[in-house]
Amino acid sequence: MKKISKNLVVVTLSIAMAASSLTGCSMFNVNSSGNASSVDVLAGAENDAEMPKTDADNSGDSSADGYVGPETDTVQWFNASYAILTDANGQDYNLFGGAEPGKMMEMQYQAMLDSSWDVTDRASADETLDWILTEGHREGFKSDGELLSQIVEECGEEELENYLMQVYDESADDAAFDVAIYNMYKEHGETAIDGWDYCRALSLLSFYYMAGYYTKEEALDKSLEIAGTVQPLFTSWDELIDSYLRGYEYWAEADSSERREIYEELLAADDNPFRVDYNTTLEKTW
Repeated sequence: MKKISKNLVVVTLSIAMAASSLTGCSMFNVNSSGNASSVDVLAGAENDAEMPKTDADNSGDSSADGYVGPETDTVQWFNASYAILTDANGQDYNLFGGAEPGKMMEMQYQAMLDSSWDVTDRASADETLDWILTEGHREGFKSDGELLSQIVEECGEEELENYLMQVYDESADDAAFDVAIYNMYKEHGETAIDGWDYCRALSLLSFYYMAGYYTKEEALDKSLEIAGTVQPLFTSWDELIDSYLRGYEYWAEADSSERREIYEELLAADDNPFRVDYNTTLEKTW
């Protein structure tokens, strides 16, 4: 499935002008950090944070502030919010950052952040985190939903797919994806994918710690702030993960069944990361 084509933007420029600068908007191809690009780089399922497996020799390495475990309920709550990605990358979802820190891991995380997020230092790390917290892909989704809703007023829901192909010259795949986005927007509203952005923000902070751009305390302090924002928006892990998976589908232009399967497997695991109560009191424990 593809997102709204550039032809649609050209024809409806007067409607879309306000949204044209928003990252994640389906009027453009964007990379995983939200930057506009002429090339579609969203196809890879793990482009949001693909990490090498943690089989590197870290012996003798240690970070400046060290790793302390086991994790408290609050830190485990952070870990659970992005445990699907951690598991997909073959890392330990019960450890903050997915592995014990060290110089080898630091270099690996720096390389991943550079290739997947265009983050190369503290300044770009701060900038990317600010983007995902203030805009993220949820702003693009909202703009797309509003635009598609206006188009539905012209043609009706039943004719939307054909209308997009005939009037806006979209391919069948493009039109089918846009219909799916419209239905998602209609059913769940403009906040449908908020969980995607917030879970990614929390995962980024653990990456920043492992890459040496944030101290552990800085990463955990900011994680607590973000978790305090997202926790009241949902009532359970299921609700949060549903929102995360909808966001994945919007961002990746792909079905989320593989990540859904990971979630189900984690729920059944002996060390299920979601064993921590979703409504647990989040507090500073470090």
